Amino acid sequence: MRFNSRKRISRCCPVWFAPLLIVFLCTPVSGENGIHLKGRYYRLVTPAGNAEEEVTLDLQRTAFMLIDVYGLFSDDKAYKDLPEFYKSPPEKEKARKEIYQRILSAKKAAKALNLPVVYLQNYLAPSTNGNTEWRIMSIRTCGVDVLKTWQEPNFILAFSKMMAPEPGEYVIKKQMYSGFFETDLHSLLQSLDVKNLVVVGFDANICLRTTVTDAMYRGYRVVLLRDCTTTGEFPDTKEGGYANKLAIRFIEANVGYTATADEFVRACQAAGK
Repeated sequence: MRFNSRKRISRCCPVWFAPLLIVFLCTPVSGENGIHLKGRYYRLVTPAGNAEEEVTLDLQRTAFMLIDVYGLFSDDKAYKDLPEFYKSPPEKEKARKEIYQRILSAKKAAKALNLPVVYLQNYLAPSTNGNTEWRIMSIRTCGVDVLKTWQEPNFILAFSKMMAPEPGEYVIKKQMYSGFFETDLHSLLQSLDVKNLVVVGFDANICLRTTVTDAMYRGYRVVLLRDCTTTGEFPDTKEGGYANKLAIRFIEANVGYTATADEFVRACQAAGK
């Protein structure tokens, strides 16, 4: 919009203040130059189904969060000694590597805008013992005794070179599924004045799902990059990938928005111009 700045300023302020006021008037307000993308969500009422709306992420209040993006060591000689639960068939491992490439592209786009990058990583808390219910459950359902397999140095929970945190990025250690449970994650995000979380990682139905749900409880707006996550399928959901689809739908209906990695990258590039 064009306006006669000289005429307006001369009527309301002394001449010495004019340059300062011009700078103020020409400076975009927070959010105008943010990340703009179409956020997909799921309507539970008529008209039910997927819908989209414009979502603007303030560059000063948005963080990029990676949940449990370790692994991808199938070519390593130690892989053969892992419990069955941690091994993937070749086709799943290939698909996972493709997801990791999309995650790296999204992370690169976020870093180009100087967004804080936060990693969440599991570890074996000192309080875990033989009577810990989570340990008992893991043995029962996964055949994994964390008291043995999660001891440091830990091959299972280590980052591969391609996904390792870089200098200046944050790493929050978590014992349970949610990154907010008995960790400093909320305090870190508050200190960074973060309101929006762009989220990638695993597992869509366990650690990622509980973390983004807890994020919403604490007032954060969540945007999941839906092609940057996946979940383990059950024998009766494998055909069609229904467990993964329902995990994403839960987030779209009950937590926040989703977008694709490509949509996020293009939105970041536009914001950086």
